Amino acid sequence: MGFEQWLAQHLLPSLKNPSVLIMDNSPIHRKNVIRELVEAGGYQLLFWPKYSPNLNDIEHDFSALKRARMYSYINTYIDEFIRSYCAKQYIILI
Repeated sequence: MGFEQWLAQHLLPSLKNPSVLIMDNSPIHRKNVIRELVEAGGYQLLFWPKYSPNLNDIEHDFSALKRARMYSYINTYIDEFIRSYCAKQYIILI
């Protein structure tokens, strides 16, 4: 199932009116199609600025994972970085 199909079949029917969807500007999103789907449902659609890492918390996580990978052994699997990072975040949150 693609994003647009999921949006039309699952997310939009579950929203209350009025609702505003805020999306990033990922190039994989077909903005015109998504806008048509959202507005046909009576909702409003906003896109973040082209590059807005401070508005997206996951960008901070990606940055930390990339940094960890850069300073690790060459044969370390990405799964190890993710598990280690998540474990550290959990400990900090407690």
